[in-house]
Amino acid sequence: MKVLFTALHFANYRNFESVIRELAARGHQVHLLADEEERFGGQALVERLAAEHPTITWSWTPSPAGEPWFPFAQKVRFALDYVRFLDPRYVEAEKLRVRNIERTPRIVRWMTSGIGGALVGHRATAWLLKAVERLLPRSPGILRLMDEQQPDVVLLTSLTFSRSFAIDQVKAARALGIPTAACIMSWDHLSSKALVHIQPDATLVWNEVQKREAVEMHDIPHASVIVTGAQCYDQWFDARPVRSREDFCRGVGLNPSRPVILYVCSAMSPVPDPIEPLFVKQWIEALRSSRDPVLCGAGVLIRPHPERIREWNGVTLDGLDNIAISGRNPIDADAKDEFFNSLYYSGAVVGLCTTVFLEAAIIGRPVLTLQLPAYRMHQEGMVHFRYLLNVEGGLVHSSRDIPSHLAQLAAAIGGDGIRDERNRRFLGAFVRPQGLGTPATPTFADAVEQLAHSGRRAPDERLTRPTPLRGLVRHLATAANTRPVAWLMMDSLDEQRAESEQERAQLKRDVLDERAARWEAERVERERHAAHDRLERRTKRQMRARKLRKLQWKRWRYTVATSRPVVRLKDSLRTLLGARQQ
Repeated sequence: MKVLFTALHFANYRNFESVIRELAARGHQVHLLADEEERFGGQALVERLAAEHPTITWSWTPSPAGEPWFPFAQKVRFALDYVRFLDPRYVEAEKLRVRNIERTPRIVRWMTSGIGGALVGHRATAWLLKAVERLLPRSPGILRLMDEQQPDVVLLTSLTFSRSFAIDQVKAARALGIPTAACIMSWDHLSSKALVHIQPDATLVWNEVQKREAVEMHDIPHASVIVTGAQCYDQWFDARPVRSREDFCRGVGLNPSRPVILYVCSAMSPVPDPIEPLFVKQWIEALRSSRDPVLCGAGVLIRPHPERIREWNGVTLDGLDNIAISGRNPIDADAKDEFFNSLYYSGAVVGLCTTVFLEAAIIGRPVLTLQLPAYRMHQEGMVHFRYLLNVEGGLVHSSRDIPSHLAQLAAAIGGDGIRDERNRRFLGAFVRPQGLGTPATPTFADAVEQLAHSGRRAPDERLTRPTPLRGLVRHLATAANTRPVAWLMMDSLDEQRAESEQERAQLKRDVLDERAARWEAERVERERHAAHDRLERRTKRQMRARKLRKLQWKRWRYTVATSRPVVRLKDSLRTLLGARQQ
């Protein structure tokens, strides 16, 4: 059996490493694809996997970005994301609308707000956009890839990412009749990411909560959704530390004689105010001001989010002792070991909204958070965060202010570090629904094998049948690169770029006008100087000419006066005058 795995980037395979290894161990060929490069260690991961397993290979997805219809297709997909979150079920999810509105074409914004919203509305707009997506062309490069690879099944890990090529991959596979499965990568990908509007043959989810999301939010048939458990967390259930607590604490710069509190940072977009590093500093200062001797002296290990390292630029923790900032993306053995130890040796884990809460729960550590107004958009405003509060009684210990949080934290650190019943119930419902002792990876691999063995399907005619509408949509998509369609499809980013380009063009015109005016002034000044110089030269020539004439006149008079005839004449006249006087 040959499995074609697709992802936005290779680092995404961190969440599927156990499945990839399991499929390879069962003798299957596994080819790993990625759409774009990243800097989180993903390529090193797939290179290691390929080196360890001869049946694992990898390559890059042929990009459809050069196709004339693709920019229009991306606009349609971004618009679908925005329209999705206009549904009343997302009324509190302001973050999702804010995050998506800037990428939504202006014509879609008009159709879903004001008079357009009353006449058309978000539901009709969503139906129209989905119909357009089905009529858009398929990528020739991805079709060739499928033909070359000849997979028995295609597993799509990034179908909920609009900027990925997953939608083009699923369309190509369904057009060829290849079985497809959406593999949900994380806890929030069905509730807060892109809509699955070209449905795969199967959807592999963690739990019944995600199954309900797939059915209710994405209109995926109930029978095609398979609950496998969260395979990405299997590695932590039986993990054991390879370093002693003292060795680990000294390695990160903490006092091993004090309890350790792990603060795990989040990736929040749009960036909140204050940014999380500033909040962390305030939180640590509150710890140090606590009257509880355990809290005020506890070590604090901070793990910045790999995608938000820059937020720590300019934030200093000087003057706060027994504090350490450490942690890398847990994608290789050393980074995983460091990550596990940071959880294992902590007395409690604190954060705002992060999947590390789940890993901390697996290792048996109490998880705490603060629900503050500044971060409401990223917590209560997100569907997946509420699962931490209400699935089987919830997982996190939450508080609305610092004093009550510190009281909860003191009680958590004073616990025995053994998994409690609350933790068991949550993990049994959310992470390992088949039982805490049953790994998800084999169940996932079984589902993949079953799907592949079901054989090829008939090509999806909704994606392949030639119709006049398909030709019209292709023409419209190609025309979207020219006016006036391009103007209608402009989103806020395009408008900002256009405005910026206009400003730059105006600035360029101003600079050119200023330069032209300066050059004109310089030309006029040069001509004035040239005219003045010409006048001076002419005046000097005239003066020299007058002087020359005077000199010539003098010379002529002298020459005449001293010539012999004149001298004789003058002598004769003097003689004549002298004779008369006598």
